[in-house]
Amino acid sequence: MSTAPLVHRHRTAMVRHTLSQPMSLAVRHRLVREGTTVFDYGCGQGGDLRALSSAGVEARGWDPHFAPDEQIFEAEIVNLGFVLNVIENTAERQAALERAWSISRKALVVSVMLVGAVPLDGLRPFGDGFLTSRGTFQKYYQHAEIRAVVAQAVGAEPVALAPGIFVAFRAPEDEQEFLLERRRGRRASTSSYATGRSRKAVLARPELHERIEAALTATAEFALHRGRLPHAEEMPATVHDLLASERVSFARAVDTCVALTLDRDAFEQARRDSREDLLVHYALGALNRTKSAARPSPSMVRDIRTHFGSQQQLAEQALEYLHALAEPQHTVAAMRECAERGLGILDEDQRLIIDGGRIERLSGPLRCYTGCASYLAGDVEDGDLVRLDPLRKRLTIFRLADRKSPFPAITSSVAVDLRRQDVILRAEDRTLIRKSHVFGLPPRSKQRKLEAEMADRHGLGPDKVVVRSLMVLPPSASG
Repeated sequence: MSTAPLVHRHRTAMVRHTLSQPMSLAVRHRLVREGTTVFDYGCGQGGDLRALSSAGVEARGWDPHFAPDEQIFEAEIVNLGFVLNVIENTAERQAALERAWSISRKALVVSVMLVGAVPLDGLRPFGDGFLTSRGTFQKYYQHAEIRAVVAQAVGAEPVALAPGIFVAFRAPEDEQEFLLERRRGRRASTSSYATGRSRKAVLARPELHERIEAALTATAEFALHRGRLPHAEEMPATVHDLLASERVSFARAVDTCVALTLDRDAFEQARRDSREDLLVHYALGALNRTKSAARPSPSMVRDIRTHFGSQQQLAEQALEYLHALAEPQHTVAAMRECAERGLGILDEDQRLIIDGGRIERLSGPLRCYTGCASYLAGDVEDGDLVRLDPLRKRLTIFRLADRKSPFPAITSSVAVDLRRQDVILRAEDRTLIRKSHVFGLPPRSKQRKLEAEMADRHGLGPDKVVVRSLMVLPPSASG
């Protein structure tokens, strides 16, 4: 009589000293920040909890093996990080997803392993997944599959943060605020999210602007982020507590900020950027038919009134972006302009190739195009290489293993088919040669000399900039 093999789920838990990818994305998108409550459902050895706590985030967690006696609490953000893919029982897997959703007051972040992420050679099929040599179970999802699983469990369409990583919101207003922030393209830093972080005390000073310096800084940061001055209710309690302790009104603090702290030129640029951000956001909301698009947050309503006067005027102007996307010649012209500005380059098929860190500098119509891909597959990272192919309605993201290397390895690609609304993850085993052209390195750099030697060695020709293969070779041929 055969017995089912023993599955050691806890062996998949990793020792972390920095944030996991799902929590790093949550921090970068400002879903998680100081003052946010986080619960890690299936926290493993607690690496995320330590990193979050070190940065002032109230973080707690539970794990059936490492922290079975911890209580399960409701929190604003709940993380279900790479948990579903290690549970071999489908009913238990569904129960874990539903339980995590039930304790999330604002949003649930779900992440799993995807098909194509690792080779399956040597793994033993078991149930709807595989058994590893370490006695662990792994189910590898399709990107669209986990999206559907999450959507069915929470009753709403989740938003992709990255391939295999989604966030589901309870309130449409919170989803809209998140989508707008993401489309702004300005990310928060995760550098302070590490264990052992120490905090320096802030000493009070006699002058007004010195005594309320933290409040002035927060006000200026808000103004430069949204292109307008804040309302009192939009500032954190720490700002109001400081002003109350110093007996300074909020209006006086704002006036002091405008007079002494706020950079006028930067503020005017922020106004222009915020207008464009809203146009791109609303165009994408209409194009993707986002259900929450009709429910802007109170802060977004203030943004719209400040920059457009009314939501109707914003909607009319956003249609111009959609018309540009519908007409290929407009998109092609925008790509050529981008290449002329030195942000990216065109290959022989007139596809735009650009460093992922420059996506936010694209024109509005192209940001709409990349935004459609982000809606399906999640964000483009700074170290990625992106290829836009609007004529074929495709976008491909190439992941680089070591961007600082003279010839970085391309480890995987994420192909987004906008016509089919499909995402395909593929493992790659190639080496990028023409790095300098894509990343805009100086014409006399040492990198360009190395590339010329490599191209000559393999007969690629000095006149070619980028070809269909992105000027790549198998790693074995790049030495």
